[in-house]
Amino acid sequence: MVGASRPEKLDRLIESVARGERDLASVRDAKLREAARVALRIHMNAERNLDERARARIRERVLGSIEPRRITLGDRAVVAFEMIAKPAPYALRVIAVAALCIATVAGAIVAGADTLPNDPLYSVKLAGEDLRLTLALSAEDRASVQLSIAEHRLAEAEALATSGRDEDTLVVSSTYSQQIAEAAAELAELEALQPEVVALITQLDDRFNEQRSRMQTLATKLSADPATVHASEILAVIAAPTLAPGLLGVQRIAETAAGVAEDLASHSATPATPRASPRPRTARTVEVVRRNAEQARAAADRAKKNGKNMQNAGGSRWDERSDRDDLSELDGYYDRD
Repeated sequence: MVGASRPEKLDRLIESVARGERDLASVRDAKLREAARVALRIHMNAERNLDERARARIRERVLGSIEPRRITLGDRAVVAFEMIAKPAPYALRVIAVAALCIATVAGAIVAGADTLPNDPLYSVKLAGEDLRLTLALSAEDRASVQLSIAEHRLAEAEALATSGRDEDTLVVSSTYSQQIAEAAAELAELEALQPEVVALITQLDDRFNEQRSRMQTLATKLSADPATVHASEILAVIAAPTLAPGLLGVQRIAETAAGVAEDLASHSATPATPRASPRPRTARTVEVVRRNAEQARAAADRAKKNGKNMQNAGGSRWDERSDRDDLSELDGYYDRD
């Protein structure tokens, strides 16, 4: 450092110490050593973060050196889906979950269409029938659903009786009679002169007679087998009674179905003939059959009451029409005078 000025000596000293080429303690000049120490400390403690102005300059240089890529159709599609999903992401999730639940329930109902009592999916089948009945708003729709449920119970009674399950046969047979009475009561609330109602009443009458005839044939067949003789007695109760006399249309069907339900309730209260392995009827079976009989009787009474109201309303309408005809004749008489 001979011949160099003092600032130059200080700069070289700071560089050599910063690079590790020289130790600061080896500097003999106390003032020069202290100035180098202060300079190194200031350098180490200096703020290294860039200010906003420096960052803006760097950003401009970097962005200016980048060549923009052309927007493709895929980029536009991604942006469109993002814009659609942002306003209602939770609504879309709810719709997706609801659709999945509906598909699952519908699949379970279809899978359990042919199930019998004590099968895993039988409760799902009953829940689907209750849902259909709840969604039926008009009396005509409810009668159609109840007639469908009655046919399901009768098909179950046939399968259960064939397999010798007389207790389950008794329960579904009483439910069948109760649903027939309920369907007839719903039709009794409608105007009998409507073509749709006439078609439903005719359909109910034909199916009821055909079902009773089918039960009689199956009961005769099962009575020959000791394993199914008790189940055949239950089916014979469905087929035994004749249609209630003195009534017409749906009132007659409702009264007949209520009588069948009450006979089945009496049959459930009667102890079964002992078998090789006797199994007494449970209290739950007796209670279900009794409740079905009470509901069927209430439906038959409702059907008869509605039938009387319709007859009275029809008579009133006929009287009003006759009065109007008489008044028109009098008006015509005085006009001629």
